[in-house]
Amino acid sequence: MSTSTRPPVRQLPPSRRRPGRRKRLRGLVTTRRVVSSLALAVAAALLVIGFQESQDGGVDVRQSRPAAVLRVFPSEGAASLRQEPIGAQLADELTGEIEIDGRPIPADQTERPAAITGPNAAAPRGLSGLNQVSFTPGPDKEIETLNPGPHVVRIFYWKKLGETRDQAATYSWSFTAS
Repeated sequence: MSTSTRPPVRQLPPSRRRPGRRKRLRGLVTTRRVVSSLALAVAAALLVIGFQESQDGGVDVRQSRPAAVLRVFPSEGAASLRQEPIGAQLADELTGEIEIDGRPIPADQTERPAAITGPNAAAPRGLSGLNQVSFTPGPDKEIETLNPGPHVVRIFYWKKLGETRDQAATYSWSFTAS
């Protein structure tokens, strides 16, 4: 005699048993399929991260660049041709000077927008209203050519009125010349 209070379990005869869910899943979920799915998920995640990083060189320049420096060229971490201009666009009330790889660039070798004077003065071509300070390597200049490889640029900037070079703030960035 049994002392158990549970009723006996009734089993279906073998001909009426349905294949179990485990057997069906066992055919669908295999180690190979799980590993392949995980590999595809990781590849997709890396692809998304790669595209996001490539847009700004992996540096969040909006947080690291001071508001007074509106734009730099070549951009931070970018690859650039050796003959391209190097410089920065500053806020309207500022002026500045450039230093490349620790070598100060004389003011007479930098390109700046020409001052527009008089009510009918013609606007200079290309740089009007941009407040850019830039330098292009060339013959008879402080830097005649950039060597291939990494370079560091530092811009010194200060207010046009009421401040001098001694009161300048600085911003540095690097790029690679090819």
